[in-house]
Order: sequence, then structure tokens, then C-alpha cells
Amino acid sequence: MKPTLKTLSISAMALCVSMAAAPALLAQDFDFKSLDKLSANATSSTNLTLSAATLQLAAGFLGNDNDKDAAAIKNLVNNLKGIYIRAYEFDKPNEYSESDLAPLRALLKPPKWTTILDVRDHKDWTQVFFAEAENNKLEGVAVVSTEPTSLTVVYIDGELNRSDLEKLSGNMGIPDLKGLTGGKLADPKADNKTDKKSGK
Repeated sequence: MKPTLKTLSISAMALCVSMAAAPALLAQDFDFKSLDKLSANATSSTNLTLSAATLQLAAGFLGNDNDKDAAAIKNLVNNLKGIYIRAYEFDKPNEYSESDLAPLRALLKPPKWTTILDVRDHKDWTQVFFAEAENNKLEGVAVVSTEPTSLTVVYIDGELNRSDLEKLSGNMGIPDLKGLTGGKLADPKADNKTDKKSGK
């Protein structure tokens, strides 16, 4: 199965959008204006901007106190500053161009950002970026996925562990990162060791 970000958690997204009536500040380094204009030509679009306060409110509706997964998500959300998602579907190709993504890609560069995953399949292109912090933690995660008739950008701002991505995947409006990466995001070094042993 080829990597894709089209499968979003609809129920979680509906919950988050309903709570995000008050505008939240965009992350300091990111400006989505060049992307937001694409909604004019899109057949469907998702514009999700969740501040730290809204995230904590939304997390309160996940499961109950005895649900370990929900408890883990609630705990890690306390360290997040925001989640930003832009997703667009188009009727035909060429409704957007790489120039629309140029301001964003210009920011996703070393030394702050490292490309963890880069997958191309014909005209489909998916990249995952990490902003490294101290103590082997992350201070940001960005996903950019482009196809001829679709575009998805996800930005998670705040301190988290690689393993936290498994917990967030499919929740809070975030796409299924586990299906996208096959677990490589959690411990890319371990995967590299496995690949070397197998000769792949």
C-alpha cells in the first residue's frame, strides 16, 4: 500500500473544528496564507488551527479516566502549542503548484529541521520533518504530502517524543501517521539497523 494522508479521522476532526470557533495564533515560523488561498479552487478543504487551550479542551472529550490511550493523549497534549492542518482536494491536476509550497519548504531546512521520511511514487510525494530538541525529544513535526489532485500539510508545534506520534495518529484531526510510515517515525535508527541486517 502506497503512503497516503487522505484517510483522516472524521469524527475527531469534526469535534476539533466545532471547538475551534475562536481564532488561534499560527505558529511563529509558519505562515499558511499561501496555502489558504487554494481553498477557492478546491472541491473540498480542511482548515484546522488548534491552539494549546483548544487542544486541552478537545482532549478532555477523549475517552474516560480508565482509558489508558486517552490518558496518554491528554498528558502529551499539555506540552503542545498547537496543531495546524491544511488539506485540499481538487477535480483535476494543476490546480496548485510547487510555488504555493515554496514558502513552507523554505522553512523546513537544516539546522532546525531534518527530513525523516521522503517517499516519491510517480507524481505522489510525501515528506516528514522533525525539529529536534534536547534530550532526544522533538519540538515540532511537519508532514507535507502532495498528489496531482490533493495536498495535505500537517504541523504539530510543541515538545513531544517520537513515540507520541503513535498516540496522536488518527486523533485530534491528525491523519494516520502509523499507516503512512510503517512505524519508522517512532525509532528511525532501529529501522536503519534492521535494513542493514537484511541487506535492504
